[in-house]
Amino acid sequence: MRARILLLPGSAQGEAQCACAEQLLTDISAAFDHSFSLIRGKLGPDISEKTIEECESSQGILLGDADCAGAAALYDALDMPLRIRSLCVPEALCARHESPVRLWLGRVLSLDDGTLRAAMSGAFHFAREEDARLLHVAPAGAIRADWTAAVRAQGAATPVISVDAIDAPDAVSALIRNPGRLGLMLCPPYAGSILEAAATALCAHPEMIFDFAEDESIGIYTPHVPAPEEGAADQAPPFAMALAVSRMLRVSLRLSREAACLDAAIQNVLANSYLMRRGGQENERSSLDLICEQIAVAGELMGKGGIKP
Repeated sequence: MRARILLLPGSAQGEAQCACAEQLLTDISAAFDHSFSLIRGKLGPDISEKTIEECESSQGILLGDADCAGAAALYDALDMPLRIRSLCVPEALCARHESPVRLWLGRVLSLDDGTLRAAMSGAFHFAREEDARLLHVAPAGAIRADWTAAVRAQGAATPVISVDAIDAPDAVSALIRNPGRLGLMLCPPYAGSILEAAATALCAHPEMIFDFAEDESIGIYTPHVPAPEEGAADQAPPFAMALAVSRMLRVSLRLSREAACLDAAIQNVLANSYLMRRGGQENERSSLDLICEQIAVAGELMGKGGIKP
């Protein structure tokens, strides 16, 4: 497969994350005989026409820093009205679940009429694809009626999705009581800020949080990585970016086999790191190198027929 992928660092921290993505995609390309054209772009507070053109001509966009200057303007310029944050919820908070599960927080980025309808369409589409229920936090004030009408209209068009309303205070309580059963929680801008902060604080693996925004033609994928201590930018964990890359492979590039291999490599490295820490051992090799090594092995096995796609 040939694909054009745009890397937008956005900051020094984003540079380190984009370097991680570059290594992952180069090794995936080699292992599975693809041809990825990796393009570096520039992103600042004022988005240039060149950057927009580069985004529109790419199959996928990897944003290195979710909180960099220009990130919000990028979503707006590309008319991406819904951003979903993917969080790994700890086993202890997931009731009867036997292992950590994903929690999704969908944040509507604007409440004007057209954007609201598009965001609802995207949220319902995602819930259908993931077979998840949808909870929505209606905004206060005059916009509440428009929000509720948009939910009802999209719900009528997508009747297979279970939809329930929840108030913001109850949503915070639900995050604490039983996050593994929430599905996709859809929030207006201000409530999204509060709930994202609450969910991030509860997350067992903060280095595994990533955001994405998708439509029929393009997707933006970005890790949510806490700022490292001074002088440690190149030591930022690779897991959030690796998961963002996996989502891009699966959705934007339709490479489910490659995404599954990457997911398995991430989980294997996490599990191995945990076991080594429990045993009082340290691994001198980086997590990124270990992930890439497993990708190479998977590619060799598939090429020899040892693993069926």
